[in-house]
Amino acid sequence: MIQLSEQAVSRLYPVVRHPVRNIHYSSDEQEEREMKDTFNPAVRLSVLTDKQVRQVHDAALQVLEETGVLIPTEEGRKILGQAGCQVGEGHVVSIPSRRVEEALKSTPQSINLYGRTGDKYCELEGWKTSFGTGSDCPFIYDRDTGERRRCTQEDILNGTLVLDALENINFIMPMGIISDRPTHSADIHAASAVMEGSVKPVVFTAENASNLNSCIDLAAAVSGGHKQLREKPTICLYNEPISPLKYSPEVVDKLILASRQRIPVVFTPCPLGGATAPATAAGLITQATAECLSGVVLHQLVNPGAPIIFGGVMYMLDMVTAVSPYGSPELHQMCAALTCMAHHYQLPMFGTCGCSDSKVVDAQAGLEMGFSVLTSTLSGQNLVHDIGYLESGLITSYEMYILADEAIGMAKHIARGIRVTRETLATEVIHEVGHTGEFLMHDHTLNNFRQE
Repeated sequence: MIQLSEQAVSRLYPVVRHPVRNIHYSSDEQEEREMKDTFNPAVRLSVLTDKQVRQVHDAALQVLEETGVLIPTEEGRKILGQAGCQVGEGHVVSIPSRRVEEALKSTPQSINLYGRTGDKYCELEGWKTSFGTGSDCPFIYDRDTGERRRCTQEDILNGTLVLDALENINFIMPMGIISDRPTHSADIHAASAVMEGSVKPVVFTAENASNLNSCIDLAAAVSGGHKQLREKPTICLYNEPISPLKYSPEVVDKLILASRQRIPVVFTPCPLGGATAPATAAGLITQATAECLSGVVLHQLVNPGAPIIFGGVMYMLDMVTAVSPYGSPELHQMCAALTCMAHHYQLPMFGTCGCSDSKVVDAQAGLEMGFSVLTSTLSGQNLVHDIGYLESGLITSYEMYILADEAIGMAKHIARGIRVTRETLATEVIHEVGHTGEFLMHDHTLNNFRQE
């Protein structure tokens, strides 16, 4: 539901109830300060009520305590066991509620990502949104031949050059799985190509802890050293558990390493409703919340205060085609619901938008991309990825980057809402122009039309 905050309503009511001479203005300086770096609190989308958020939270805690998560490494189990978690049969660890609450207290509520120039590109907190591509699509359309073919390192570099020039793209993920480099090091080459082609922050995947170390060293070399990288991180690791409720050894190792190095990490489960998660939206969100919280607990036990980002990519399995639909309303509805949980925990949220199930940039792609961009913006997702995905995440598309850049600009304009100040209400100007004048040549128009 779209909600008007009490503050916004209180500003509107005097205009409706009273003559102009009795309007109670707040200071223009205060209004401008509220509007400067964030979206208007009146323009927000929430798909869960406060009561429903509490219900999901309680259910997720029950899952963690009664069902637990499978931790396959001795180091991971030792860290959790020493903190009071119960290590049971089959390497399953039960996490008590108090341990979740303690982890949430130490987790940063705000995380910044910087470009290699030192400029802040992503401010991840509250309802502020930053947008970027997805990663690891196996295919791309060759713009010269029209062929659907495997991605190369040159494709990643060329795509990065396009994305670097788009003003509404704040970060870049390596868009494709590189086919012309050795498989065991392709992720390092992909991260390197993005760092070469753009000054913007890089959100990247790593096959294992060794490759993660290599990517961190690359970023440190670009940033001027490991100390500078920790102070102004230009990179963020994408790391995901395996639904339902288990980790691979690589996921544990990377989560621990990122925490020790204080490199921001996205911990994002990808449960598939009806396959790797319950077929109900509420059940899927509960499981995703439990999986996210388990990662927060382990991460914070290693290094309290290290930066971690909540999130998830959630969709329902199409039982007819066995496809994970990226353009479905369910994906974006459930992502918005998980965003409600992130806001409840006051954690930055990793979201999804700008993608489509269409195989080409057509009306379907534009429709699905537009709805997803607007939903993610209004729901307040912070680090929003998958711009440019086609064919359910199989194809990356330069054309979709540009189309999404336009859609993001439109969505941000809507989300900014309307400035209501003495200057913008313009009662004096309306009176001055009267019934026979015009506003085109008035100074008020000159002073305001660009930002409006």
